[in-house]
Amino acid sequence: MMELLAECRDLLLKLVEKHLTPKSLDRIRHVFNHYSDPELLTHLYDPQGTLWPKLGKICSGLNRMIEEGKL
Repeated sequence: MMELLAECRDLLLKLVEKHLTPKSLDRIRHVFNHYSDPELLTHLYDPQGTLWPKLGKICSGLNRMIEEGKL
């Protein structure tokens, strides 16, 4: 998962680097670095963990955004 997120980050940065300020590019890096943290991912995908219910909400929200054409 960490490798996939790093790849997505790099692709996104390539797409937007000429359109955004360095500060905005740093924000993208910050968000991807946060969500690719191994400890966070371990807790998020642990079915017994406290973050497991939030994973369902995240997936539902992403699916809704895809269906609405927002993502």
